[in-house]
Amino acid sequence: MAFKLFRGTARYARYPIYRRTRLLTVLWLVIFGIGYILHAVFQFRWYWPAVSTALTTTYFHIGAICFSWGYTSLLNPDFLTRKVVIRDLAIYVLGLVAYWTVALTWKEQPFYTTLATGIFFLYAAYGTLVFYKTYNLVSLRMIKITNGNMGSFVRWLQLCCDLIILFGIGGVALTGIFPHEIWPYIVLCWLSPVMFGYIVYSLSNYGAVVEDATRISENTHTTA
Repeated sequence: MAFKLFRGTARYARYPIYRRTRLLTVLWLVIFGIGYILHAVFQFRWYWPAVSTALTTTYFHIGAICFSWGYTSLLNPDFLTRKVVIRDLAIYVLGLVAYWTVALTWKEQPFYTTLATGIFFLYAAYGTLVFYKTYNLVSLRMIKITNGNMGSFVRWLQLCCDLIILFGIGGVALTGIFPHEIWPYIVLCWLSPVMFGYIVYSLSNYGAVVEDATRISENTHTTA
């Protein structure tokens, strides 16, 4: 899926925000794939649940960043500033230190693990709030546009992002609540291909309306 999405990206050089969103999604897919492979090879869940949770939160946090930088920018072309990049990277570094310090220091202390993963949940909650606030500002204007398939785009964006947010926050919550169970990973392994397949399919189809969507998002942000 990552290769399919990456292969078709070059043709959208005229639309840097959409192109960046595709590349961020490619990165997201690759990182998740690597994370799942590490779980399968090393089987951390069986003998070191804290490390398993730290690993899960590490790549889910990357997914949250890719979501924020990519999908919010589709609605607000001016969203991704240097300040936002520095802030998000600083939070991620802080999260990495917390996730892995807890995992390697307090092996059997779920309370400390919960505190550490709180960094991810706070970041994800804030990113979700910003996205929906931005979405509400532009969605009504987009829905009024009758040319192209803008109505389909709006419905896709909301459904797609609803699924991403539910999957991201729910995935980390499940693995954190049941640190010694393997079934949360079975659920994630079954759901991930379906969810990412839908994202890749829909994001590829977005290319058909990228000109209208870009114009509307830029005009809406200017007049908002």
